Parts: sequence; C-alpha cells; structure tokens
Amino acid sequence: MKLRSSSAIAVATAAFLAQEATAAITSFSLNKTYNPNDFLTDFEWYTKPDPTHGLINYLSQSAAMEANLTEVRDGSLFLRVDTTPTALEGRGSVRITSKDQWSDGVYVLNVSHVPYGCSVWPAFWTVTVDYDTGAWPAGGEIDIVENANDQFPGNLASLHTNPGCTIPSKISSQLSSSTVQYTDCSGKTAENTGCRVMMGSNPPTWGAPLNRNGGGMFALVRDLSPGGSGISVWYWEPDAVPSDLRASSKAVDVSGWGTPAVHFDVADTCASYFGPHNIVINTALAGDWAAATWNESGNCAATYGAITDQVAFNGSSYSTAYWQIDSLRMFTSSLSPPASSGTGSSSNSNTAGTSGNGNSNGNTNTNSNGNTGGNTGNSAAWYAARVGVASTAVLVLTASVVVLL
Repeated sequence: MKLRSSSAIAVATAAFLAQEATAAITSFSLNKTYNPNDFLTDFEWYTKPDPTHGLINYLSQSAAMEANLTEVRDGSLFLRVDTTPTALEGRGSVRITSKDQWSDGVYVLNVSHVPYGCSVWPAFWTVTVDYDTGAWPAGGEIDIVENANDQFPGNLASLHTNPGCTIPSKISSQLSSSTVQYTDCSGKTAENTGCRVMMGSNPPTWGAPLNRNGGGMFALVRDLSPGGSGISVWYWEPDAVPSDLRASSKAVDVSGWGTPAVHFDVADTCASYFGPHNIVINTALAGDWAAATWNESGNCAATYGAITDQVAFNGSSYSTAYWQIDSLRMFTSSLSPPASSGTGSSSNSNTAGTSGNGNSNGNTNTNSNGNTGGNTGNSAAWYAARVGVASTAVLVLTASVVVLL
C-alpha cells in the first residue's frame, strides 16, 4: 500500500471539510420558546424616549401592566397603546426587547392580531444591542413585520445596514404578488428606507384584513454563512401552517416550506454588515416615518387633521393598535444557548429603524385578534437551489412571501 504524504492528506481533508461546509443544512432544532408569560421574564420593557421621535411614552413593565397596556390572558400576550380620550404629553405604549441575542436561525412568530391605523407605526424586528449608542446602523437591522399609517396594503420587510449593501431588483416570477420598493439597504440615505419589499395582500399580510383572517405565522430564516440562503420571510394563514411548525414541533425543515414571501440574497455580499441581534416588538405613534408620510396615507389627514391632533385628542382611534402574540419560537442548527445582551432596563432598538404598530383586543384599553397566515411555494426545490451553507437560525412570522434574486 502506498502511503500519502501528510501534506496530501491535509489537502484532501481540507477539500472534504470545505465540501461539507457548503452542504445546505435545512433542518433546525427548537432552541427556545417564548410563551406569553416568558415575555415577562425574558424581555425588557424599554423606557427611554422613542428614538424615532414618536408622540409616545414607553412604560416600564409594572407601569404598563397597571395601565393594562401589557397583559397575559387566554394564552396570549397583549401589548397595547393608551386609549384615554386626551393625551397632551404623548400616549403610553410598549416596546420590549429580548434579553437573549440571536444570530443565524429560524425565528417563528405566531400572532393573532397586529396593531394598525392612522399614525400607528408598529414593528417586529431585530437589531444589535448598540442601537441606542448612536452606532446604528452598524450591525444591521432586520424588519420582519412593519407598516405605518396603514399606508401599504401588505406587510413590509426590510434591511438597514451601513452603506455598501444592496439587493438586486429582479424578483422571481413566483413572487409576483410582492413588490421590491427599494434596493439600497443603507441606513444613511436621506429617506432611510433601507432595502424593502412589500408583501402581497392575497392572502392578507397586514392590518384589519390580516386580523379578520385570524392572524397567522411569520417565519424569518437568517442564514448568513458563506454560501448561505441569506435572509427570508414566510407567512402562512392559520390553516396553511406547515406541519413542522405546529405548536408541538421540536424541529423544522425549511426545504419543505416552499418559496418565501421575501428573500434577500445577501449571504455572500452583506454578511459582514450583520451582527448578533436582539428581538424588538413595539408600537410607536407618529414619529419620523409616520409623520413624514401622513398626507399620503389614505384618509388619515382628512379624518384627523394634523397627526398631532389625532394622538392628543382621539384616544378611541387606537382601539385596534395592539399586539396579540401567542408565541415566539427560536430554532437553530445547534442547541447552544443564546447569548445575553445585558441590555439592562432599556432594551435596544434602532434609531431610524421601524417599529411595528397593530391592534388587538383583550381587555379594557384594547382589543385582541388571533393571527396566522400562510404562504406556499415550490417546497424543497426552491431552497435547494438557493442555499449552499448551513443556516444557523430561522425567524418565523406570519406574512407573505417574496424572493429577491
């Protein structure tokens, strides 16, 4: 038998490992579940002034619970906005940030109701712990569920990064119901839109139509490894959720989910723009984006006059501005525990980033809704064609599917 040299063995081993490293990993195991009561211990209630200059006062957990703006009831977490008739110094609201930090993986949000309405700016998003230090958008931001003033018929998904990250404008014909609105992900542009895709509205992915449909499930898959699939968002209606995303699931295989509603093909071009992220859920009123687009937002100006007048004098208009969240599940390719960000009493978020708005009903100040939503596509074929590396984390939210090529 002829022995191979150590250098030849090393080369062969490296080639084998490289081949293994680029083999697509589509299966993820459940790492952590945030059930309604877990939010009270595993998230922090942000109490600093709103970085987006909204006309709101973010309350501590104890103050929010006393004011009925935070409540766990009937298996759901409710996050509401103050609906008292007059609020001349801003309305009470809630913004929560996860104590855990997450990177690549699958994040699955099961929601029954999202906040919506004029001047309402809700968001479900992820961002680095340095958001409040003025470093934003360093480390990136991923907006999974967002809208403002109900100005768009579908949910918006977007990325915000330092200058240099862009996405192609071409969309697969399979994603014709979604629309690429902006391709420059930079958070330093004048409009600060980031690269953004609007999901379709059939099935509904936003606002009153989504809530009437019982909500749904949004799933975010973040896979920024070399050759990875990038960042994708799926949405399913309640009766269309994949079998491996049922409540008792301990593992998911994203290759069977079909074409995503949104796909940002950025793993090989923009991975360095993203760091470990905390999860943020909030509802702002007015603020930079909602105020800037007020006059173009349907009948909002005709109904309420100035946006400041609605916030100050029309508390009843916020009866639907609430979140009703049933669970948030985190799946990863390894079961290492998440890192703790040590954010302290003020959770992180992003300055120019978006914050979600929605409404739900559940108690005195608010109503709650159940949400799910479904989006399907070409199952394993799409994913196999897109990925080339193991995904670390998948974020799942109920929304619609769009793919950027």
